[in-house]
Amino acid sequence: MPRSKNGQLTQGDRMAIEQQLKDCRPLPEIARGLGVAPSTVAREIKRNGVSSSPSFLSVETRNICLRREACSKRDVCGKGCLMPCPTCRTSMCNKVCPDFLPDQCPWLAKPPFACNGCNRRYGMGCGYEYRFYDGRMAHEHAQKRKVESREGIDVTPEELEAMRSIVGPLIKKGQSPEVIWATRAGELPVSLSTFYRYVEMGVFGDIIGLDLPKKVRFKPRRRRADETPVPRHDLEGRAYKDFEALPDDKRMDAVEMDCMVGRRGEARAILTLLFRRFGFQLMLFLPKHNQEEVGKALDMVERLIGLREFKRLFGVILTDRGSEFLDYGAIEKSCTSRGSRCRVYYCDPMKSGQKGGCEKNHVELRKVIPKGSSFAKLTPAKLSVVCSHVNSYGRPQFGGASPLQLASQVVPAELLDGLSIGLVPAEEVMMKPGLIEL
Repeated sequence: MPRSKNGQLTQGDRMAIEQQLKDCRPLPEIARGLGVAPSTVAREIKRNGVSSSPSFLSVETRNICLRREACSKRDVCGKGCLMPCPTCRTSMCNKVCPDFLPDQCPWLAKPPFACNGCNRRYGMGCGYEYRFYDGRMAHEHAQKRKVESREGIDVTPEELEAMRSIVGPLIKKGQSPEVIWATRAGELPVSLSTFYRYVEMGVFGDIIGLDLPKKVRFKPRRRRADETPVPRHDLEGRAYKDFEALPDDKRMDAVEMDCMVGRRGEARAILTLLFRRFGFQLMLFLPKHNQEEVGKALDMVERLIGLREFKRLFGVILTDRGSEFLDYGAIEKSCTSRGSRCRVYYCDPMKSGQKGGCEKNHVELRKVIPKGSSFAKLTPAKLSVVCSHVNSYGRPQFGGASPLQLASQVVPAELLDGLSIGLVPAEEVMMKPGLIEL
């Protein structure tokens, strides 16, 4: 069975399919590894394939029109070009020609149904439309379909009319839906909560919320205009028990990740990464407190030090189950290569103390940026100053040495220089709110 509840493929399963397609593994072998039937993998690839993906190199200046051999069109782009459109080096006709029809690759009609491991797309590229399987994009498409499949109402017009004829007159007499469902539930095709949802959607027309005695007493929940639902991912294989199963040296070298936020309602945040072994806490500025910005911040670190050093320093990351950290695909996926750069593990729910080093080190950070401070004036430059002072502050457990003194022997200079982090002399270290203007 798949490593998920209800036998559905998880994002981890889909990432595994993507990688094994790149490695040219046959579908039966992929299916065995996931514990599903080969037909399930084949259906997944066909259903969620995409024509372009940032994870795959592709030649965009190809004419892939089925009619290119017989085409005699000129100046379809409207730029006054005299060249025959099929010979255009930009292949703009793929996008602007009204008669464009993509040529379908005959190989895509057979397993593995994707171009992930095909070497024909390199060099000048083939003459067919690409079809890639991207694990992250496939999971997004699957989640979107799941939501869309639940939109609308799940009753026939006849059932809806019968329900209206029963409920409508009783509502007009002042009876509550609770009483109606308690006495006549067997005649009604939906539950009470579904009925309330249908009323909210305006399905009944002549029955509105003001007709319902209870409903007028409740206010709808407030939601900020820019607030969007956060996708949740299956965390099997990444739980704290899985982290504890790692060798001692792996756990000691792990990096604890957390976020520090300002006043309620502010978008900005600070991403902190604590190296357990020597207490150095990296601080990265987040313009917005969300999954996308966390991924971008780690991408910046990888670009500064390279994939090899990133794996050495951040190979194992332990964090909590905050919504900003739940897209482990964005955290783990390298931005400079096709592979992964780390492995993320999550503390148990309501057990953020399992990454106690990070939480404890926030006490030092809060000496400079007290809880409740506004981050409206916080900038990356100001945060670099804070990071330098906090990490230059001596620690008794290290014999008075500072985390930055220890980190400078392990962390690449490119990272410290790139983030403008420098050692502050002990007598100049300031651990009070006046260090920066907020």
